[in-house]
Amino acid sequence: MPIDDLTALGQKMREARKKKDLTQQELSDLNHVSVKQIANIEKGKMNPSYLILKALAKVLPVSLDTLINPDVPSEDEGANQMKMLYCSCPSEMRETLLHHTQETAKELTELSEKFDTN
Repeated sequence: MPIDDLTALGQKMREARKKKDLTQQELSDLNHVSVKQIANIEKGKMNPSYLILKALAKVLPVSLDTLINPDVPSEDEGANQMKMLYCSCPSEMRETLLHHTQETAKELTELSEKFDTN
């Protein structure tokens, strides 16, 4: 990754870690990536491997797409978060999550249409 991309990756990771209210040590404890590695990634001094990124993204509320593509539009970010929720859900509960999400989307669409006609 070019240096600018590493800096952007580090900033995204730091923002996600702070959003979850974790210290670097707590993040390290949760995913078994050393504190030094986390600090170096956040400073843009380290190009992390796919496995490290995957481990960090699993703990942080952020997708791999968001970490490695700093120019992801905010509307795509929501889709990435929805995908993360689905993937992090136990496989036996995914159908339930999908059903409830579909029902919620339907209700929101109906509400939106109701307000648009008034």
